[in-house]
Amino acid sequence: MIKRYILPPLVLTLICAAVSGLLALAYDATYVDDTGVLTAKLIKACDDAAGDGEYEMLLDDGKPVTFGYDEVNSVIVDKEREICFIELTEDGYSTGGLHFVAAVDKSGIILGVGFISNTDTPGLGSKVSEGDYLKKYKNLDNNNAVEDVDNITSATYSSKGLKKGIALAHDVFEENKGEIFK
Repeated sequence: MIKRYILPPLVLTLICAAVSGLLALAYDATYVDDTGVLTAKLIKACDDAAGDGEYEMLLDDGKPVTFGYDEVNSVIVDKEREICFIELTEDGYSTGGLHFVAAVDKSGIILGVGFISNTDTPGLGSKVSEGDYLKKYKNLDNNNAVEDVDNITSATYSSKGLKKGIALAHDVFEENKGEIFK
């Protein structure tokens, strides 16, 4: 009776525990922490926002500078062109669904937006990361101009999340531009 009813589940439990342990070890051995690293996706988003450049992430003790904002992931600068890129994660329709950079020049003009990822509803919320819509956010001089951009019909949450993030990027830049371009 023990061999028939208890031994098979016990053996399967031990096998599952061993495989789980091996998976945890493999994860630890192969995990690459890209915090504070300019990844290919991040560089492409910066290029999309303001054209090709040479980028440097601002770090504080090896960690990306966020100026204390939860939505800000990092601050990147192109010192030669005097452009600041604020990397943000904002809520659209899904929590944290909008991951993008907003480019701001030294005079505070919002040059553009580049997306790293958008996990909002395909065909609806995903429209905020498409080129035709992002063109509306080029060369805006203040947060009122950002608010004046029309929302996408049926993608209101995503549109508002993008606007909130761009306005925050502008505010973060204005509050910290002396430290950003030192």
